[in-house]
Amino acid sequence: MSRILDDILSYREMCDAEGSQTMQRGMNFRMNPSYSVFLMSQKSNAPYADKIYDDGVTIEYEGHDLAKNYTENPKIQNQPEKLPSVK
Repeated sequence: MSRILDDILSYREMCDAEGSQTMQRGMNFRMNPSYSVFLMSQKSNAPYADKIYDDGVTIEYEGHDLAKNYTENPKIQNQPEKLPSVK
């Protein structure tokens, strides 16, 4: 299947192109040994301020929030490298 940069794929087409049954929202590390896949919303009401720069290569990826059960305001505090349950 040949695609151009600005094509919009359905979820199923995207999974098929990556040879995966499912893909999670956000970061999909090492979908292939040579790359990872980042899924981000470009809608005006998207929960994260992710963006693609005009060069079409550079992205700014906010990532995901700290779980709400760990903080009052998950947007203010960075997610820790490890959860308290991990030593």
